[in-house]
Amino acid sequence: MKTAKKDFSYIISVSIGTGCYRHIKIAPTATLFELHEAIIDAFEFFDNHAHAFFMDNKVWSDGESYYSDMIEDEDRYTSEYSLEQVGLDVDKKFKYIFDFGEEWRFQCKVLKVLDEQTEFPEIVRSKGEAPLQYGYDMDEFEDEEPDQDE
Repeated sequence: MKTAKKDFSYIISVSIGTGCYRHIKIAPTATLFELHEAIIDAFEFFDNHAHAFFMDNKVWSDGESYYSDMIEDEDRYTSEYSLEQVGLDVDKKFKYIFDFGEEWRFQCKVLKVLDEQTEFPEIVRSKGEAPLQYGYDMDEFEDEEPDQDE
């Protein structure tokens, strides 16, 4: 059986703090995990921590929550649910949490549904400088020569 081709895309606004956001165009067949990856890439974070989506827009609620696969004993994993399965529609707001220790909180909102396909997630608008994930620029340390004992 062939699956129906999806001829539309979502534009999702993802913001962190005031004046810093990214608009991501993404297919309805993309999983929440793929949206997670697109957000992490858009804000230039390293993907080395757990994440979760709260589709009822309430952080840490149990109602409509989806967690990364690394979290045991959860019922819903982000790799198992597509965007179309979680009830996205224009003006839908939801929360995305990354790194449960630092608890980076992102506010998400579906801005538009476009009548076009999207093969890969794409940033279509960007405003503001993304915060530094660890409070400093990791690239500065990658360029340094390691200390060597003589």
